[in-house]
Amino acid sequence: MKHRLVALTAVVAVAFTGGCGVLGNAAAGASDIASHSTPGSKTSTTESKTSTATPTSKATPKSATAEPTTPAEKKHSTGFPDPCTLLDETEVVDLTHREITQIDEDGGAPGDSTRYCQWQQSGGQLAVFLSRTTPEDFQVTIDEAEWVDGIGEDAYTHSGHLYVRSGTVQIDVYSRGASDARNLADAKAVATTLIPRI
Repeated sequence: MKHRLVALTAVVAVAFTGGCGVLGNAAAGASDIASHSTPGSKTSTTESKTSTATPTSKATPKSATAEPTTPAEKKHSTGFPDPCTLLDETEVVDLTHREITQIDEDGGAPGDSTRYCQWQQSGGQLAVFLSRTTPEDFQVTIDEAEWVDGIGEDAYTHSGHLYVRSGTVQIDVYSRGASDARNLADAKAVATTLIPRI
């Protein structure tokens, strides 16, 4: 019993005279054990986060980050500008052959990941919706969709809308006011104009 008290006193004395690193290392060791617990163990990784040990910084190497590197990746990695500013009024009239009576903006903030603009027109309408997509998500369409060639990386039409994928951008163009064939031709012209500007 005397030997145990002497040993305990020695440990406490070491801790108070600059041996805090020993206790810190012990706590760090406990943290490591908690974070590497085996299945069925009562110790969880949540407990390791509440440890008194100071966590070491593990910076991600620059090469391992998912930052865009090519101009196309940079262009498609951020939010969208206001679509109402991507086409001026003269272009809208030239592309759709209809005069503008009103412009409806989405009120979104610069850089939002979903944007739209609608141009109300005499005898029709043009609407543009921008959002994010992936090649896999874009391929999931409803049965009635008709695929369209010659624009973007993929494109299809459904219910009067032309959906075009360019990289990670989905452009939805809705043009109304003429025949179905003319509306589709106008929508294609609008999408073609927008692709390099987004």
